[in-house]
Amino acid sequence: MRWRKRRICPSVDHLSANFLYIKGLELLNKYVGEGERQVRSIFGRARERAALGSPVIVFFDEMDGAFRTRGSTFNDAESTMVGQLLSELDGMQPLTGVVVLAATNREDMIDPAILRPGRFDAKIRIERPDAHDAKEIFAQYLRSSLPISSDLLRSIRGDPKLAVGELIRRTVEYRYAEGETNRFVEVTYLNGAREVLYFKDFSLGAMIKNIVTRAKKMAVKRFLSSGQDGLSLSDLYAAVDEEFAESEDFPSPGRLGPCVRQEGRAYRLLVNVEGGIFGFWARSSWQMNHRIDEWTSRHEPAASDDQP
Repeated sequence: MRWRKRRICPSVDHLSANFLYIKGLELLNKYVGEGERQVRSIFGRARERAALGSPVIVFFDEMDGAFRTRGSTFNDAESTMVGQLLSELDGMQPLTGVVVLAATNREDMIDPAILRPGRFDAKIRIERPDAHDAKEIFAQYLRSSLPISSDLLRSIRGDPKLAVGELIRRTVEYRYAEGETNRFVEVTYLNGAREVLYFKDFSLGAMIKNIVTRAKKMAVKRFLSSGQDGLSLSDLYAAVDEEFAESEDFPSPGRLGPCVRQEGRAYRLLVNVEGGIFGFWARSSWQMNHRIDEWTSRHEPAASDDQP
């Protein structure tokens, strides 16, 4: 936990706030009651500083690491920590002058009582980058100062800025196309709805950075081997293909359900998975259906003797 003092408005010298950064996992402790004590200590210090007239921002990073749904784990300490946090957020002691923020990639793992209105009033979802966002991210890593392929420069009248813009435009079109080459998997939900997921549905800003890094390495290797200089469109296309094939961010069959829920889609059970570029997708359809059948058979009410 670290206290930092941040100026809210640079033009006003006296308007500042105290910022307390907390990593979710650092609240976990092997000693009984230690995690709850840390939560009480955090909000106690926040109230003390707020009473001095300076607002306080308490930021929980990776909140799902410490405040998981009660009953979902065998660790009773996590359940009691959730209760302690709830009592601090809207208990008898007011949080005047204290703003509580939290960040997570797994909202579904946080106890629902924490997320209800009155505790965390607003939810801001950071969506995966669409084609427009991807162009802006590519522009951060592809600059006109980079050596560009001479063939591309000749076709763009020798203007490096236009050449970079063409590289970005065509790479994004290639990456976000909804063709068979970019088809990742087709899923069937329990309600009968079907949906095709493409690689773009699992895109990340970090993956775009990796694509540019891969393309730069390809351009350097080509220059060392053949003397052909400059970044070309073929380098970016090949980097996209390699990133799709090697990226660990794409979910396995066992993790596809939570991943689909994270995308803002309805909380629906998967019953069938078809397609995909990896061999295990062919087996996953039967495996997932088999697990659904097993769950149904275990939870069906037993027939009584007086039933016909």
